[in-house]
Amino acid sequence: MKEQFIIRFRDQKFRYQADVKTFSIDEKTIYDVHYSLVPYVHPARRVQVYSGSGHGPVVYWRQRITNQEDELLPQEFIEAIGYAIEQSRE
Repeated sequence: MKEQFIIRFRDQKFRYQADVKTFSIDEKTIYDVHYSLVPYVHPARRVQVYSGSGHGPVVYWRQRITNQEDELLPQEFIEAIGYAIEQSRE
């Protein structure tokens, strides 16, 4: 069963809102994020992210590329999405 929730986050000076759906691949939780600028709800853009571990207890967020048309987003943007997901899970 897919879980669905809404997050809000900032990147630089811009505010975003996103609908997030979760699913699993090989026991890894993938977050399918449809985001847009606030207050403009449409058109939404899509990115898939997942959490990864590094050295120590730190969580690193990564983008999942599924096809050639996917745009590689800045790591800071992916981290902002990941942090908002973490905050919504608490």
